[in-house]
Amino acid sequence: MDRRIRRTWAVLATIGSLLLAGIAYAHSGEDHAPVISAPETDGATPWTSLAADDADSDFHFVVVTDRTGGARPNVFRKAMPKVNLLEPAFVVSVGDLIEGYTDDQEQLDTEWNEMADMIDQLNAPFFYTAGNHDMSNEVMAETWQSRFGPSYYHFSYKDVFFLVLNSELFGMVGNEETPVPGPYKQADQMAFVEQALADNAEARWTVVLVHQPLWDMANVDPDWMKVEELLGDRDYTVFAGHYHAYKKSVRNNRNFITLATTGGGSALRGPLYGEFDHVAWVTMREDGPTIANVLLDGVEADDVATTESREMISQLSAAITSEPRYETGRRPQGGQFVFNVNNPGAVPMTVSAAGEDSDDMRVTSVSEAVTLQAGESALLVVQAKPKGRQAFGDMIPASVTFDIATSLDGRPFEFSSRQAIYPQREEVLVRTRQPITVDGDLSEWRKLRFSASKQGDFDPEAAGLTASDISFDFDLRYDDDNVYLGVEVTDDQVVASDQRPALGQDAIIVTLDSQPLPGRLVNKGLVDAATDGTLFKMAFDILTVEGEAPMPAIEFLKASRDELTSSGRRTENGYTVEWAVPREVLKARGADIGDGVRLSIHAQDFDEGDRAPKNWYWGPSRFGDSPVSGSGMFVVEE
Repeated sequence: MDRRIRRTWAVLATIGSLLLAGIAYAHSGEDHAPVISAPETDGATPWTSLAADDADSDFHFVVVTDRTGGARPNVFRKAMPKVNLLEPAFVVSVGDLIEGYTDDQEQLDTEWNEMADMIDQLNAPFFYTAGNHDMSNEVMAETWQSRFGPSYYHFSYKDVFFLVLNSELFGMVGNEETPVPGPYKQADQMAFVEQALADNAEARWTVVLVHQPLWDMANVDPDWMKVEELLGDRDYTVFAGHYHAYKKSVRNNRNFITLATTGGGSALRGPLYGEFDHVAWVTMREDGPTIANVLLDGVEADDVATTESREMISQLSAAITSEPRYETGRRPQGGQFVFNVNNPGAVPMTVSAAGEDSDDMRVTSVSEAVTLQAGESALLVVQAKPKGRQAFGDMIPASVTFDIATSLDGRPFEFSSRQAIYPQREEVLVRTRQPITVDGDLSEWRKLRFSASKQGDFDPEAAGLTASDISFDFDLRYDDDNVYLGVEVTDDQVVASDQRPALGQDAIIVTLDSQPLPGRLVNKGLVDAATDGTLFKMAFDILTVEGEAPMPAIEFLKASRDELTSSGRRTENGYTVEWAVPREVLKARGADIGDGVRLSIHAQDFDEGDRAPKNWYWGPSRFGDSPVSGSGMFVVEE
């Protein structure tokens, strides 16, 4: 979700010479705990012991994690002086240091130089690991080689062996069957791993650093299984990043740690969700590492979030769903909003609800708290109504927060889920009465039927954004060959250029889903939808104003854009975009429009100098934290 390097080849050569020298520690004999010197006393003492908890083989190192994939400004930069306060022997990374996803050499150099400027704040050596944002195409791989040399390597310190791997050679994000193109080859990496582990079989501990948690995927890559086989019965710990959420897993009786973020995109919902900015502070002892997650505002132990707690969070996140609800008439009336609550666990859980009004909606009542036994379900009802005469699709949603109390391994476990209260109706996908040319000129559309002049989603990153900054009108139509979208955006400051990546400028982001029901009703986060393939069943695009903006170098996005048509124009008050999706493309993704379509649409808004966008939604986001079941539904005009 989440970069530049001033280090020259001379510096890398210095590091290389240290690596060749081994940065090795010849461990011989037993380590003896130093004794603390204190005056002798008669009788009682104000200390428990004078044997220091320390040994010559002990050392500390820091692991930093994802900075990019929706980087939040200055988080990583400000973390570096804090790392210095910890005084580690060295600092290692698990990748995603630059935003990347471009083959523009000038942009890559700018990003890597920025990262180098941040890293130069460190007092300790820093070791790089390649992530998908750092290496996602051939140009980026060649840039890495020219700046850093190898993309997989190893080093040792005090008889601890560090193995740094390039996960992008196992398979690229969005195209997991294909290694990143360029100078590095997966067969070479695998041969390197086998030889490096054989040559360092007697190390007292092994630490593996890799960006993607390759063990935590639906289909585990055979090459990664081979790596685990080669690690064998040695003592080791694995660190990764990529998912922007912390999780400790145990495989082969070894700890596999997926770190959260050091400035990368995150909802920052806290330790329970594994969502926080941190560095891992690792103390290496004779019997292995102790890991403390040093949050930028505190310290957590290495079991701050476990496979079990994350699984429970996942279950509870899906435990409350809204029932599809559609009104008729010209304006919303409100009434009963029904939520299905299910207890997916093996122990009882209690659910209570509290409503919160918005500027446009008033919550008048909520159901009483209920206690559900394992496997039980219940319906909770919220009564709400509009405060005025707003239009459908142009309201600020009210909300209801469900607080769940249950237990995990005998310990209290609490979870909250915020759900949107949002009246909606099924809209009509109308047949166009005249041909539409996708050229950014909306004159043939005449009137656009839908308006987003109010923020429709609970997006914390859009705090402070108002209709004076951004709003848009749009319409959706079809003919025998295509489905068309026309959007007119009012924007107080248009930031657009064909030299910027699509996600780095003002844009309309849209998905069109024609899957048959009930598949079209499913809501899930964007990352989950991409991971399990749900997103691939939709037409997805980023509609920019100035020509063909560079797209992220993710294969499914490239392929999607090649099948779709869009065009934009600047206007006196903002810009317009038009988009055409061939119905043949929708058929290939699941079904034609006969069963209806589901539209998700929002405006991405930058102002000059912004490092990250704010988003303006038409209704609650289907991919957000508080989706509404069946939102954005269109039935086809006969």
